Amino acid sequence: MRLVGEESRKTYMDKINNGFFIRFMKGSGLDIGYAGYLQNTLPILPTATGVDLSYPGYDGKKLPFPDNSQDYVYSSHCLEHIADFKNAIQEWHRVVKKGGFIITIVPHRDLYEKKFFLPSRFNGDHKRFYQTSDLIKEFEISLPTNSFRIRHLQENDAGHDYSQPEEEHSKGQYEIELVIEKIS
Repeated sequence: MRLVGEESRKTYMDKINNGFFIRFMKGSGLDIGYAGYLQNTLPILPTATGVDLSYPGYDGKKLPFPDNSQDYVYSSHCLEHIADFKNAIQEWHRVVKKGGFIITIVPHRDLYEKKFFLPSRFNGDHKRFYQTSDLIKEFEISLPTNSFRIRHLQENDAGHDYSQPEEEHSKGQYEIELVIEKIS
């Protein structure tokens, strides 16, 4: 298996087996925040350019890529760390070609945090908690009307132990996976 980010590893083989990568990540794209807290991590696919705060020309706000230049943008467990989510989503949308996809994966509030309000029990850098509707709402308020459509939405909870005490870090999967297609 490819040495991708810690959270992406949990569903990597599923995405190969169910055709997710073929359906949504053809061509070349970006893997935003791919390294996370690990060393020697690779972008999600060989066709992806890994972008994090150390990427040349990236200031954490404006992506150093032309408009409509990418077939996809993939970001796993990154958006919750970005204070200005609106700018991040707009930048992802700017660089994706019409017909391209933005794949965003975030921890689910009820599966990961197991509480309603900040701060996070498990990661002090989290700026927001997400339920499915929260993630969709961030895209709706960030992007122009009729500039995207939801093509895939899933709550990944495989291996999640619902009986685990709130104060213990969750095991298994605990995320929301959203794919939008840029239509204009």
